[in-house]
Amino acid sequence: MAGARGNGSGNGRRPPASGARERYVAAFLLGWVLFFPPLLVVFDTAARPAGIPLLFCYLYGAWLALILVIAWIALGSVHGEDGEEAPGPAEREP
Repeated sequence: MAGARGNGSGNGRRPPASGARERYVAAFLLGWVLFFPPLLVVFDTAARPAGIPLLFCYLYGAWLALILVIAWIALGSVHGEDGEEAPGPAEREP
């Protein structure tokens, strides 16, 4: 059973590209900072752009930004670090 947990090749999954794990940690920290209560207080004002409370605009905008950052990281980990695409289903070895 030695090497069964080594690189994850036994379960058909590829480990994230080099640096992807660090990017995910950075995205987590960005989300933590964006939704940190002392920062949310800054946007809890009476201002209402387009009739929507500024806090709601900030929350949905930060949420969208975080989703886009994570999608960018995920798409970058599908491709190789040097820009090569990962092999498709037909190109993989059985």
